[in-house]
Amino acid sequence: MRATAAHWLDGLAISLSAVCVVHCLALPVVIALLPALSQWLQLPEALHVWLLACALPISMTVLGKAAYREPAARGPLLVGMAGLAIMGSALLVASEGLETAMTLGGAGLLASSHVRNWRRRARCAHRG
Repeated sequence: MRATAAHWLDGLAISLSAVCVVHCLALPVVIALLPALSQWLQLPEALHVWLLACALPISMTVLGKAAYREPAARGPLLVGMAGLAIMGSALLVASEGLETAMTLGGAGLLASSHVRNWRRRARCAHRG
């Protein structure tokens, strides 16, 4: 994978994590403040599955290829895998509060792994 494609995919993955955080934190506040909106806007539970289904291949492709090519990149891969596992586990939790906390934690780990990968790649490009 060329560096520009990997850079773009890391940025996309970070953006998806940010969308997840906004969804988890802002949407409940908006719905609580606007009761009429909650009747009109019903997001399906499958949205969480779809977001994870988008995050999984992007993250594993970018982080996995980086770790394959450079052993120093294994740290971000492991942190990203932990984040994805936590996000996946959150889908199985019955408590909405715990699900939100787990999803936010997993998204945070995943985003931080992509940021670390992005910075590592920038340092390598700067040196070389």
